Amino acid sequence: MAAFHQGIGKIEWRCAEKGDGLQVFVDNVEVPVTVGVVHTAAKDFAVRCVSVSRCAAVYAGGLHVVAWRIAGHNQLAAMVGLPHTFFNRTVGLMGLWSSNRSDDFLMSDGKLLPSVDLTPPSEERLHYFGLSWAVPVPESLLFSPPPLVPLKHVSAEHLLERVSPAEVEELRRTCKGSMVCVHDTLASGSSDMGLQSLDAEKQFQNLALIYGNMPPIVTEPTVIHGKVNSTVNTKIAAQDPNGDPITYSMLYPRPAGASIGSGDGYLTWTPLSTQPVQLTIRVSDKLSSSLFSPILRVCSCLNGGTCQYDSIAENHQQGKFQVVGCLCPKGFSGKFCGNTSDICQGKPCFRGVKCQSKTEPDQFTCGECPESTVSNGKQGYKCFEHDMCIHPYPFPCHKDADCHSTKQNYTCTCKPGFAGNGHNCTDIDECAELSSCPNAKFECKNKPGSVDCLCRYKDTKDTDGCGDSANPPGSNLFNVSVNWKKDESDGLDQLVDIMMMGFQNKFYNASKKEPGQSSKPGSGEYRINMSSDTPHWYIRDYLARVSGHYDISGIEVDDLDECKAKEALCVSPALCANTYGGYRCVCNGTDLDETQSCVLGRGKGGDVELDLVLGLVLGIGIPLLLLLLLAALACFCCCKKTVTGDLPHLLPDHIQEQHNPPPFNYSDPALQYMTHCSPRIIDNITPRQRLR
Repeated sequence: MAAFHQGIGKIEWRCAEKGDGLQVFVDNVEVPVTVGVVHTAAKDFAVRCVSVSRCAAVYAGGLHVVAWRIAGHNQLAAMVGLPHTFFNRTVGLMGLWSSNRSDDFLMSDGKLLPSVDLTPPSEERLHYFGLSWAVPVPESLLFSPPPLVPLKHVSAEHLLERVSPAEVEELRRTCKGSMVCVHDTLASGSSDMGLQSLDAEKQFQNLALIYGNMPPIVTEPTVIHGKVNSTVNTKIAAQDPNGDPITYSMLYPRPAGASIGSGDGYLTWTPLSTQPVQLTIRVSDKLSSSLFSPILRVCSCLNGGTCQYDSIAENHQQGKFQVVGCLCPKGFSGKFCGNTSDICQGKPCFRGVKCQSKTEPDQFTCGECPESTVSNGKQGYKCFEHDMCIHPYPFPCHKDADCHSTKQNYTCTCKPGFAGNGHNCTDIDECAELSSCPNAKFECKNKPGSVDCLCRYKDTKDTDGCGDSANPPGSNLFNVSVNWKKDESDGLDQLVDIMMMGFQNKFYNASKKEPGQSSKPGSGEYRINMSSDTPHWYIRDYLARVSGHYDISGIEVDDLDECKAKEALCVSPALCANTYGGYRCVCNGTDLDETQSCVLGRGKGGDVELDLVLGLVLGIGIPLLLLLLLAALACFCCCKKTVTGDLPHLLPDHIQEQHNPPPFNYSDPALQYMTHCSPRIIDNITPRQRLR
């Protein structure tokens, strides 16, 4: 039976009663022995069996114990492995773990059993050594069933006294001189038991050689300096703690041109370039070896540059291969002094002029001087101002042109908004293009080099926009007559596109009259529905301005009389009264909406009252109507004029309103009209004939 305890848990191994396997107990609870399965305990250690006869316990601190059953025998063997943190801190029956093998037998009271030439003390003294580390029964954490026969220590000397010298000699020959084998044979009375002890002794001696051996330690050099195409010779110095002979070798891959002496450790290497290479040296004794990878610092200075081995320029192979910098002589630069000095870094040329270094040190050339300067024989090095567009030279271009000086010459270019060759520039009338102003809500005013787009009207609630706010309630319905120069089969679509572009949210929809309703042969007759704040002359003005762009030869826009066109929805007996852009339904002198019915009032004597009303209308209304007709005829005769020659300059809207104001409510508080001069279509004059 073997047991181990580390203060955090106890593990116990026993030989199985049947077969050659093991029994494993963790804190007195048996754990099934299953190959490859790890049993994890709650006390920071785990058990794993590699076979039914070999199991290992590993603790969280790194300590591990391997126990196995010797094949064919009812014996157990164990080996304890300790992490390096236990070095110089572990003492007990297994000795004091240190680099000194002569102080292993240190008793619990601090006294040392000396061993001469690594020879263990006598058996009697070892017995006292073991007893010094015995734990008193009340304090012991290891418990096992009491033996069937009381155990009593019998020394080897007493056992040898029981047999004759001849038998002892025979046992020595059988045990091959092993006193451990002789002792166990005499103690057990079985030669097989003694031979098993002999085999175990040999195994532990071999393990002791392996685990007791310390590999060689390399002491120098940790860094090797090398220069490209130069041979490096250095000695790898190493020591073996056990005093064993040392041999040297080099692992693959090895640097090209590198070799090392097997017995003396002299390394010879010629670096061929600064490309990273790996150098690993094996230092071996008879049982173990150490691997050593020195840091390689390689220099590749050219043109007499000095290697700076303390200045690392590049790191490779995780710092094991380093390229060092160079101290360059005058006239050379670069990582490895392979470049001539760049004198252009001092910017010797004129500002903005490109500098080009030559192959010879301190030599350079400059590019051309800027366009507004001249070199006067020192190309790019010295540049002098020479702007022919400024004083003392007279300005050679038109006042509406920009001058650009180039060396000994200059060029003239008309400014934006002007046309010409730079010496003669004329203003461009941007108002000729429809895109100059956004739409019909703006009036285009040409000015030198640009235009002003003036808002024709604006909503007082939308001071920043130009009629972009919500439209007032209601709408205006107008008749539009358009003479198309070409086929007008798609005239409605064309008119809708024009109105949507010009009026945006002010235009609602358009429809085309039936051919039988056309007022003029050859023209397209349409009806358009507009926002109530858009008068008919406003539409006529816009269509006249864009007529040249859409092949329109004639335009007429007027209010639609829904009563005459019988499009009013008044229910009889209500009377229809035309209004600007719409109509009214009147009943008994009161306006009705389309959902109300008209009922004429009749009381007693109603017929007499109706006759009286009719009499008053006929007696007073007819003479009054004749007077109004005479007044209108007189006004027509007085106001009619004949237009000959050039048309006079058109008057602003607020002046025209005094003579022929459109039937539109200018007092609408939701709208403010701005004063402007707008071209109008004069009766009987087509858009092509009007003046701007």
